[in-house]
Amino acid sequence: MNRGLMSVLVMGCVCFGLASASYAALPRVVGNWEDSNDGWELNAEAAEGTTMQPYKGNATLGNYSLKVFVPSGWQKTVTLDMTGNSDALWDLGITARIQVDVTLIAKEWVIGTGWMKVIENVVIQDDKEGWQQLDPVEAIGWDGTSDKTFTVTFAVPAQTPPALTHGTLIIITNYGDVTTAGNFYFDNVRLLGPEEPAEPNTAGEPNKP
Repeated sequence: MNRGLMSVLVMGCVCFGLASASYAALPRVVGNWEDSNDGWELNAEAAEGTTMQPYKGNATLGNYSLKVFVPSGWQKTVTLDMTGNSDALWDLGITARIQVDVTLIAKEWVIGTGWMKVIENVVIQDDKEGWQQLDPVEAIGWDGTSDKTFTVTFAVPAQTPPALTHGTLIIITNYGDVTTAGNFYFDNVRLLGPEEPAEPNTAGEPNKP
């Protein structure tokens, strides 16, 4: 075999192996809330009246979800600061997608003539790319007529380079003109590599308390 061709093939195999190894730690769950906050906090700029607490029920992974109440409008809700966790920062740097499960309970909400989005945005703040405001791959609304659990997916642009020293996730909600506002139940926030198969928008029925 031609020596040049052999070199190309070897380098290709090495690069492929490194890429495969890079994604070996993914998926990484960064929000599970099994009777703890999992490092998540109310955003420093959250609107007055915003609350969060682990809740036993409405979970898609384990038994607990994160119960969040937030006023209407475009709002920063909860934040995870990964600074100091080198493994989590590396995984954030190579992440191709972020997924969040959101459960909404019909008896808590009266949408009326209003509107709501299941999640408006996820924001990544890091020391390489600054503020990245990600829109869902598919915008998802809810009419409030029945309990529903959604999986919301966000495509993440490649970080260059992927090694980060600071990284924060922020979940943004948005709704307006509803008659009665209820809670958002977040669960199973995960970082995914590009080789992960796409998942449907509906994650299934939530676990009841």
